[in-house]
Amino acid sequence: MKKASDQRRANTSSQKRRNLKCFWIAAQVLLISLIISDSASRGNDKRNDANRDTSQAPSSLPMAIEQKCVKCHNQATRKGELDLSSMEGLMLGGESGESLIEENLADARLWQVIEDDEMPPEGEVDLTSNEVQQIKDWLVAQRNTSMHHQDTIAPNSIHDVLPVLLLRCASCHGGQRQDGGFDVRTYSSISSGGRSGPAFISGAPQGSLMVQRVESQQCPPRDLLLKFFVKRPSDSELEKIKQWITVGAPMGNVVEDVADGTPDSLVTQQDREHWAFTPPSRPSGGNSVDDFIGQTLHEHGLDFSPLADRDTLIRRVYLDLTGLPPSVQDWQKWKANSDPDWYSNMVDHLLDTPDYGERWGRYWLDLAGYADSEGGISSDPLRPVAWKYRDYVVRSFNQDKPYNQFLLEQIAGDELTDHTKTNNPTEQQVDQLVATGFLRMGIDETGSRTMNFIPERLKVIDDALSVVGSGLMGLTMECARCHSHKYDPIPQRDYYRLKAIFQGAFDEHNWKSFKQRKFNFGTKAQRQAISKINPPLEKTKKEIVAKLRQKNDALVIETLITKFPEQSEADQQATLAAVRIADNQRTLPQRKLVEQLQLAQVSEEASNSPKVGQIKNTIDQLQTELESIEKAMAPPLSIRALWDEGDPSPTYILRRGEHTQFGRVVGPGVPSVLTDGQTVFEYAAPFPDGTTKTGRRLAFAKWLTSSKHPTTTRVLVNRVWHHHFGKGLVATLENFGIMGARPTHPELLDWLAVEFVSNQWSIKELHRQILNSKTYQQTSRVSESAIERDPDNRFYSRMPLRRMDAETLRDSLLWVSGRLDRERGGIPDPVEVDPSGEVRIKPTPAGLWRRSLYAQYRRTEIPTLLDTFDYPQMGPNCFERSVSTVSPQALLLLNNRQIRDLAKHLAIRLQNMTQVTVTPLTKSASAPELSGQTEQNRDWTRVIELAYQVVLSRSPSSKELELGSSSISELMRQWNGNKQKALESYCHVLLNSASFLYID
Repeated sequence: MKKASDQRRANTSSQKRRNLKCFWIAAQVLLISLIISDSASRGNDKRNDANRDTSQAPSSLPMAIEQKCVKCHNQATRKGELDLSSMEGLMLGGESGESLIEENLADARLWQVIEDDEMPPEGEVDLTSNEVQQIKDWLVAQRNTSMHHQDTIAPNSIHDVLPVLLLRCASCHGGQRQDGGFDVRTYSSISSGGRSGPAFISGAPQGSLMVQRVESQQCPPRDLLLKFFVKRPSDSELEKIKQWITVGAPMGNVVEDVADGTPDSLVTQQDREHWAFTPPSRPSGGNSVDDFIGQTLHEHGLDFSPLADRDTLIRRVYLDLTGLPPSVQDWQKWKANSDPDWYSNMVDHLLDTPDYGERWGRYWLDLAGYADSEGGISSDPLRPVAWKYRDYVVRSFNQDKPYNQFLLEQIAGDELTDHTKTNNPTEQQVDQLVATGFLRMGIDETGSRTMNFIPERLKVIDDALSVVGSGLMGLTMECARCHSHKYDPIPQRDYYRLKAIFQGAFDEHNWKSFKQRKFNFGTKAQRQAISKINPPLEKTKKEIVAKLRQKNDALVIETLITKFPEQSEADQQATLAAVRIADNQRTLPQRKLVEQLQLAQVSEEASNSPKVGQIKNTIDQLQTELESIEKAMAPPLSIRALWDEGDPSPTYILRRGEHTQFGRVVGPGVPSVLTDGQTVFEYAAPFPDGTTKTGRRLAFAKWLTSSKHPTTTRVLVNRVWHHHFGKGLVATLENFGIMGARPTHPELLDWLAVEFVSNQWSIKELHRQILNSKTYQQTSRVSESAIERDPDNRFYSRMPLRRMDAETLRDSLLWVSGRLDRERGGIPDPVEVDPSGEVRIKPTPAGLWRRSLYAQYRRTEIPTLLDTFDYPQMGPNCFERSVSTVSPQALLLLNNRQIRDLAKHLAIRLQNMTQVTVTPLTKSASAPELSGQTEQNRDWTRVIELAYQVVLSRSPSSKELELGSSSISELMRQWNGNKQKALESYCHVLLNSASFLYID
């Protein structure tokens, strides 16, 4: 084969010239290899040269670089991923991947940082003018050499070419497929080759099968490029493989860059002295929330505001802990309670209600980025069983699952039980696997036909690391994907060490399709329920789905006929075919046909067509039947889970974050700044005799939930504080780093964090500590001294007045109007888009609505009411919701037909309630006799009093009673004596009032 290729190359003079050029390049490579052989051999093993004096640079470098630069940029201390101790390091450059030497001096990165005074960094001795000139002269002298071209550096280990093979070849020769019996994932498998023989011949690239297959474009096969989302190797990548084979295909002895017990040279002890990077410790003074808040108030000449009245406290705590106002009966119960401990008893009671988990579970779902759809630009496919994770979160909060266990399950639930070999799992074991959905909640477009290349996969991984880094550790790790963090001591290396922890489950070179992400796992009772309940329902479901398909096709045809009666039947059928194709896959004629259909769908002809309307009604009926069938079915065993495959690809630092610019290979590790810099990250397979798993995420989760971890508990208690007071002790919930806000009460933050651990990581106990404090029970009224000395309430001199968030508002509207369905969990309630564009949550068959938590969260179809009131946008998650005050909010509450309908139901409910005995608490306070009252006015008084109790959780004042009676009388006059309409209008006003919308 080699002789044949030599004969072909000899056929033309151009071929000969190319041979001569190749020979000259090889000679240059050899020469370079000889020049840098000493430094290259030392660079093969980081641990072996850790004790070597790397501050001594080759004599060919300017003395200024040796003395001023190499101490921070050498093989052991790679600040900015830069090694200036060798010519090879200069050619490779740092995180940017740019060579430091260029033909044009102005383009040389080394000269740029010196000329712009970026280097040496602040705090180091500046370069003298002579030293600057020395470096400049040296760079000019180097500009004509070809040695500064990165592509001439000879590969010296498998890690110089393995990233290319994983990127271009692993789809066919990797973890899921090994076509031809060939596996490119390890040196030994590459050396062994496949059924066609050895993959390479050492020293003979043109005679190597792997080179021949690529050059002939047999690999990757043309018909598999889009199917497996791969691209052919570039010329430079192929040249790199050839060079590796030319120099003997060395395996090398490069060791993954991990924390090995030696002091970390990239993160100093001074870096670790930032307040958030040291473990929390119990303050010497203070033993309650009020001790710390009170001390700060007194230091600023302030004191606590008076306690809020009982009505205010009842409503505040109910809305805070459950997201719903109290019922009239509950309000009366706590209002009249004479027990001195009534308040703490009420807090305990609400923490034990299932409403608590629904309210506080929603906050965690924000952080996780929970959604019932994948997100994406052109499509937003649904996640059929994502709701299992939602219900797991709600259960965990209601059970007061210790926070450390809660995190352990979500990060590494698949490594707590050998699910593959567990035949009869318990509910706890099922929950552990469901919990891993935490890492599957981000935006994921890799199910698209054109969005599943390596960059899209890396984006999914980056989003997951962002949720873990910012949401759990308070570190903005995503900045270090492309370069070392500009402000925090997080080297780029640490981002990729963290990525390596998740590589066993999030492997971009062994990516799982949407269909492969489901794991069938359930208890015996669940399996029995499925076999008993589902078979007949499945049959009915298939029949309904078939009818729906037929009716949807009929709707398309009838809509086209209505708008375009001259359109041919062939075009109508072609339109049907086009709508079944993803929009980014349609041909130009298909796009035009779909555009015509869209035009027809919004036309007056279609809107006014009886036939179109009849078909739409039939579709709505069938869709409702289908939803009822699905709710009646026993939930499937499938779980949207994340699990470790046990055989991850190597993790490489990516220069500039680009998937084709490979740097050093790194191993799993945690952010060094959160450690002492010398502790090894240790992990082990959790099931030595069972399913293969790395154990990396389990080790990470245990490290994260250590009582000595600097940020885990601080981040959590700060987030809980934020949700109670509208702001955190640290204002930047997701950023505890250098650029984040400093805590307003650092000792309180640490005390809460230490107490949290001593209370067995109980979130409910944390609520008790906060809610039972004077700080929380203060009135929201502002005194003159508070305005002067604490205008922003930074010192908590009063309780802040807060507007209801989106879910609390909608759920409260449903609750007070009697339209709230208390069914919990299960399949989310679907949403629908009406012709006006309003997105609404569909009611239950009984005409009620469940809590907003159970509405389908589809990223492209967020219910209008919730969206208007700052429902979170999951991109990929929501660390902190915005709180806006904009005119569409008032306009929606005033004009929205559902709000008006709820006001109508509230009026009917009040009328029904006044037909039974409602005993006023005190006649003088709640129902004073108004002078000159008629019987009709007294009737209105009873209704108004009850309306205030239902809607605002308090009784009206005398002035409010009088104003309400006169208002209803005037409304009756305007409605021509229609009492029902008058009362509906009055109820509508109450639902629009600030007293209802705000939590005092």
